[in-house]
Amino acid sequence: MNYGRPMVISSGMQSMDTMWRVYQTVKEHNPNFCILQCTSAYPLDPENVNLRVISEFQKAFPDIPVGYSGHERGLCITLAAVAMGAKVVERHVTMDKSLKGNDHEASLEPAELAELVRTIRMVEAAFGSSIKQMIPCEKTCQDKLGKCAVARVAIPAGVPLSLDVLGVKVGEPRGVAPEEMDQLVGRMLKDGADPRTPASQPPCWPSARELRQDEW
Repeated sequence: MNYGRPMVISSGMQSMDTMWRVYQTVKEHNPNFCILQCTSAYPLDPENVNLRVISEFQKAFPDIPVGYSGHERGLCITLAAVAMGAKVVERHVTMDKSLKGNDHEASLEPAELAELVRTIRMVEAAFGSSIKQMIPCEKTCQDKLGKCAVARVAIPAGVPLSLDVLGVKVGEPRGVAPEEMDQLVGRMLKDGADPRTPASQPPCWPSARELRQDEW
């Protein structure tokens, strides 16, 4: 521990109290370490994996990486651990799962290891941004399926609008959005509007800018 090299600490067969003591002891000598959620059974059944411990480790030890040491069959549980925030993954590798010993059955063959790395990178790429907004790749779908407010019936000029005369049309992504439709209530059209006329065709409809700035 005194060399400062990265340490990987598995938590198999241990309690949370024990792992807290391990954390405190190791940190005094080497701050460069991680703790892995692990259940020591070979092969490991899904109901005994307890991936939720990863979240508990993240809360208890926020200043170190938390990871996952897996002994289950297949790849999906390890991928789920990555999706939950595991920063380090440990899996055993074998050249032949039929070899003697339970550890071989719970291990990955080289092709599976390569697939695990590939799919982990895919999951990492999928994390993306935490900001929810429409992004450029959605533009084509927006053009086809976007919606805006329309006249449900013929609306003469100078008559205050109500929700009874307004509707929503698919395939009209430009104009007053459905979620802003209530802002049209009480307003009056500058010119009349025919049925299904989108609230995006001046001069009869107010513009989105006018609605936002209340320039009526």
